[in-house]
Amino acid sequence: MTIGWKTLDVGEQALIYDIQGRARVEEGPKRIFLFRETFKRLARYSANQTEFIIITNKNGLKEHLPGPAVVYKNPLVHENVSISDGISLDANEVLVSYRIEEDCNVQRHIHYGPMLFMQEASEWLHLFEWHGKDPVSKTRKIPGQLKFTKLRVIPDQFYYNVEEVRTADDAVITVKLMIFYELKNIEQMLNSTQDPIADFINCLSADVVAYASKLTYLEFIERSGELNENARYPQLHERCKVIGYEVSKVVYRGYHADDKLQRMHNRAVAERAKLKINFEKEQQEQSLTDFQLEREMERIETEQKMEVEALEHIHKMEKAQMLHRLKLKTEEQEEIIQQYIEQKQSSLQGKKLENDQKIRHYGQLQQMSVDLTQYLLSLSERPEKIVRVIAPSNANNIHFHHDRL
Repeated sequence: MTIGWKTLDVGEQALIYDIQGRARVEEGPKRIFLFRETFKRLARYSANQTEFIIITNKNGLKEHLPGPAVVYKNPLVHENVSISDGISLDANEVLVSYRIEEDCNVQRHIHYGPMLFMQEASEWLHLFEWHGKDPVSKTRKIPGQLKFTKLRVIPDQFYYNVEEVRTADDAVITVKLMIFYELKNIEQMLNSTQDPIADFINCLSADVVAYASKLTYLEFIERSGELNENARYPQLHERCKVIGYEVSKVVYRGYHADDKLQRMHNRAVAERAKLKINFEKEQQEQSLTDFQLEREMERIETEQKMEVEALEHIHKMEKAQMLHRLKLKTEEQEEIIQQYIEQKQSSLQGKKLENDQKIRHYGQLQQMSVDLTQYLLSLSERPEKIVRVIAPSNANNIHFHHDRL
């Protein structure tokens, strides 16, 4: 019990009990005089815009009060008061919750981001418990290792090694894979499976074991690239259709065999590699020899072609020179012939003029009544000898012999 003054500041509340056990709540700012009363300051709980206050009443009713809000914990009414953060969702995240409706039925709700989710009092979140990555090895999965409430709806991937895979000749190997997947239907996934990663692992193992069991160890090594094809995983794709997922690609990352078997295989690979290197070396040497011979033949053909072209050029030049000389000779002969023709024409022209002059002269003499026959005889030279041949009228042949002086 207290007697005296008590002060309440702004934003404070207090619970005051009297001697009869009755209680009242006082709110500041206020100055209170207490007489045989008990003073108890109440705890203040405030939530901002991203928080909400969880209130548990003594009558069992639970309330969620979204911020901004302030609640004073009253021990007469409240069993517990706490503050919780709202759940922020990105654009690629989904939250699944269950809520008791007014008809007492439970309904499932899917909340897509981006948003800030404030949980109601009659609502609880779906907790996913899936196979998760082993802290020691990223290629092994542990049941229940991955626990979360935010579901990612973007394409994702994980590594996984399928162990204890036995081939047709009883060789035990480990196949390394990488799976790319994407969630397509959330409702279908929630209704069909509790752990899709476990479904992926089981179907992958079944498909890989079924594929490897038909092949020997060497055949598996030669054809292991086929594990990159989606057609090699029929059980995986069939199960994905049921649980609302889509596997876009399965990447084969290699294999691991028993150490003894691996050493034997490594020795065989080394021997094959050595033989292949020797084969390629011999092949390269043969190719080099063929290349050298081919180039030598091309060089000889080129030289012969150049010699032929040189001879053809020489013949062409000689022919051109000969044609040039013939042309000059022809031009020279043509010039001589032209000069001869011109000389003859000049001589003929001169004789023609002379004859014309004589004709005019004889014409003038004839006009003057001159006997041209006597005139012409007078102009001719006197002969040294005159031979007169008189033959009989009945003679057919006459023989005439003349001695040369």
